[in-house]
Formats: sequence, C-alpha cells, structure tokens
Amino acid sequence: MALEAVEAVSRAEDQAKEIIAQAQSEAKSILAQAEKAGREALETARVKAQEECQAKLAQAEAAGKAQGDKALDQAKQEAQALRQAAQERMDAVAARIVERIKGVGAG
Repeated sequence: MALEAVEAVSRAEDQAKEIIAQAQSEAKSILAQAEKAGREALETARVKAQEECQAKLAQAEAAGKAQGDKALDQAKQEAQALRQAAQERMDAVAARIVERIKGVGAG
C-alpha cells in the first residue's frame, strides 16, 4: 500500500510538472501574441499619424499658397495703381512744363 501511495504521489508530481509546462508554454504563446498585437497597433498608429501629418501639411501648403497668391495679386494691383498715379502726375508735370515753356517763349 505504501508503494501505491508513492506511485500515486509520483504520478501526481509528473502531472503537476506537465500542467506547469503546458501553462508556461501557453504563457509564452500569449506573450508572443500580445507582443505581435502591440507591434501591429504601434505600426498602425504610426502610419495613421504619418497620414494625418501629411494631410495637415498639404492643407497648410494649400492655405499658404492661397494667401501668397492673394498677397501677390494685391501687390500687383497696388503697383498698377502707383504706376497709373505716377503716370498721371508725370503727364500733369509735363503739361506744366510745356505751359511754362510757352509762357517764356511768348514773352
């Protein structure tokens, strides 16, 4: 009977070792799956952040171009107005010079 008890304890220890080995194997598998899922989630987040960054950069570039174009158009209009005003002043000055020359020649 003592031999049977020893054998039963031995079998129980062997089963316990097998259960522990299976549990360790499952734990390693779960850990590997969790690490893989974590890497995939990190990569997905990185790609999403990069896409969002590129989209915001494109929006900023478009807005900057629109503002630049608007400022350029406004500067062109102002330059044209200055040219026109200068031309009108030059015409007026030229007319005064001609009048003075006529006045000097007549006298």
